[in-house]
Amino acid sequence: MTAPLTLAPVEATEAAAPRRSSRWLTFFRRPDSVVGCVIVGFFVLCAIAPGVLAAHDPQFADPKGLTELGEPLAPLTPDHLLGTDPLGRDHLARLVYGARVAVIMAVIPNLLALLIATIVGVTAGYARGRVELVLMRVTESIMVLPAFLIAMAVIATFGSGTTVLVLTLVAISWTYPARVVYGETLRLSEMLYVDAARSMGASALRITWRHIIPHLRPLLVVYFTMNAAFMILLEAGLGFLGFGVQPPAPSWGGMLADARDQFFYPWLIVLPGICLAALCVGFYLVGQGLQRAGLPPERKIQL
Repeated sequence: MTAPLTLAPVEATEAAAPRRSSRWLTFFRRPDSVVGCVIVGFFVLCAIAPGVLAAHDPQFADPKGLTELGEPLAPLTPDHLLGTDPLGRDHLARLVYGARVAVIMAVIPNLLALLIATIVGVTAGYARGRVELVLMRVTESIMVLPAFLIAMAVIATFGSGTTVLVLTLVAISWTYPARVVYGETLRLSEMLYVDAARSMGASALRITWRHIIPHLRPLLVVYFTMNAAFMILLEAGLGFLGFGVQPPAPSWGGMLADARDQFFYPWLIVLPGICLAALCVGFYLVGQGLQRAGLPPERKIQL
């Protein structure tokens, strides 16, 4: 009598580790990926340890930071490498401490928005029926609203604190990734290994947690890096209009707003703009590199 057939877990092969390392080699061999990592790493360092790069207090209006005529100091001035602003505050210190706001807005609202998008997209894509109808109609209803105007209205109503700003960015940015996750979940739910798990009596929660969400990880990681630039620019736009981080706390959008009439001091406008563009390009290059290298790899299937 032949032995009964049993289904064993599909485990990673011995070649998985070399294959994964080759993906990382592919990522770091691309010059654009390396440049993106250096840019993002530099601004993350500024956000974590701003005192390492800036010796001055970004909010201190130093009378010695102005000329005898009351004008800001130009760049390359002793003790003020990038000059000062019209209040005598060190411009380098404000740029470095402003990176903290940009990095926080690129990470925290982004993670929360992707968490909501994953829950909504996976639930709608796997449950189908009325659940899918309700969740997707709500998502599409929010998508058609003018996000920037809604953000301004919310901040004007509830205040411009950091918590309100983070929650506002989350509320207006989770819908697009939710649609992407929903479409990918529809595809994954029709795969043979999902049908096999369903035929073996696996619950819907187990199937989504073990067989669908792990395969969404590469998509979510790449989308996180791409969406980070959107979050940074959205916060800078709100800050430029006075709805972002309030002074005297430094933020790049607020610095651009303060310098919009300072045509005779171009460094006050050019340098924050360069920082904004550089960080957005850095996240974009990292995302492109991860996508082309296939990182992170999809998880092995286990029944």
